[in-house]
Amino acid sequence: MPERDPLPATRELFERYGGMVFRRCAAILRNDEAARDAVQEIFLRVIERRRQFRGDASPVTWLYAIATLHCLQQLRDHAGRLAKLALYGDEPRTAGARDPAERLAVFELLEGEPEDTRLMVYLHYIDGLTMDEVAAAIGLSRKTVSRRVNEFLASARAQFVAEGGAS
Repeated sequence: MPERDPLPATRELFERYGGMVFRRCAAILRNDEAARDAVQEIFLRVIERRRQFRGDASPVTWLYAIATLHCLQQLRDHAGRLAKLALYGDEPRTAGARDPAERLAVFELLEGEPEDTRLMVYLHYIDGLTMDEVAAAIGLSRKTVSRRVNEFLASARAQFVAEGGAS
């Protein structure tokens, strides 16, 4: 007996969640045109990766994670966009968003981190989610999320000290 696909059809996912994915991409990329392109690429990934969806999280959580990681990768691949973020100081911010210079620093520190660590740190420090909310969003325990975020912080602090950031 074939396994039942836990995801609705891609068209249905797009109709239901396309707007949410666009808003997520626009918030990260700060560019509507880039966000529209990202939405297309994300739904192509959904088609390619639908077998990876295990049903442990809701489809919206899965799409949110794919969108976040895709957009972070876009920022990493296009370093010029990162510099632009520092110019948007008077735009409205989400609850967890910090000063654009801090956001830029976080993006730069995250560059070499594994995909799931980037997602955890971004959700916690940029979006302002609590550790419990991050854990629920990505399907890991709070303890695991807290440990991984703290390991990132320790590494970032060590890098800061090594670069002469502390006296």
